[in-house]
Amino acid sequence: MKLHRKHLSIFPTQHGFLFMAILIAMLLGSINYNNNAGFILVFLLGGMALISMVHSIRNLVGIDLAFLSPIPVFAGRSAVFPVRVTAPGTACRSVTFSLAEQEPVFVSVDRHKTLQMRVPAPKRGVLRPEFLTLSSRYPFGLFTFCATLPAQTSCLVYPHPLPGPFRSTSGTLLPDGEETTARQGPDDFQGLKQYQPGHSINRISWKALSRGRGMFVKDFTAEDNPWVMLDFTAVPGKDTEVKLSLLCHNILWADRRQMEYGLRLPGFVKNPARGKAHQHLCLKALALFDLREKNPLHKDVP
Repeated sequence: MKLHRKHLSIFPTQHGFLFMAILIAMLLGSINYNNNAGFILVFLLGGMALISMVHSIRNLVGIDLAFLSPIPVFAGRSAVFPVRVTAPGTACRSVTFSLAEQEPVFVSVDRHKTLQMRVPAPKRGVLRPEFLTLSSRYPFGLFTFCATLPAQTSCLVYPHPLPGPFRSTSGTLLPDGEETTARQGPDDFQGLKQYQPGHSINRISWKALSRGRGMFVKDFTAEDNPWVMLDFTAVPGKDTEVKLSLLCHNILWADRRQMEYGLRLPGFVKNPARGKAHQHLCLKALALFDLREKNPLHKDVP
């Protein structure tokens, strides 16, 4: 998206209004007293103001904007929208950027720069900023040149994770997220066995080694049911947002423990699996669940 002159609007600043009032007063005084030096000064200052407008336009025109893909966030945090700014030529551009009426960011752009524009994401769903505003008071601060462009970007907002136990349809009880809760996952600890070359270093029993008992590794065995199915209807309560937040927390909990888990929502079923791609699809289903807009839950989109 390239900025053209047709996108620009101009409005005098407070200093600009004061400057014009002084020029008018000087012009009236020069006419009244027929003061040639006063005429020269008025025309000189007025010419400088007109030249500054030309430089202000050149400061903005030609800037190319590209919205990059934002990373999904959880509700209650700030979504970060990357904006790639490219300025033609070698001159440094001084521009103020503001996304969706948030706190403006002043930036000096020299050819290429990537901005990280933050917008609060108070609730789950799809966050779509309406517009991006560019403004400049370069070089004298007498006029504000402003351009408002549509923000062609959106960010997926997951539900806020809410710790809390509930029973999945597979019968596995998920904990409330505290680190002191007993670990239940795809493996159960069975004991120690002699270390052999090729064993994972993460399973070495350092406590046994420090006691001089030798090199041992922790032995785990798989459970009969190493997966869980997270079911919306199995979550207690009637508040939809609370139930989605509980499901979000348990998805994160299961993913951290590398468990296989599935998700069942009204009108949507995801079979048990693991991995970041599977986690994203499940969290996306929670984020878009029961929205008034067109619901893409039935589409397997990344």
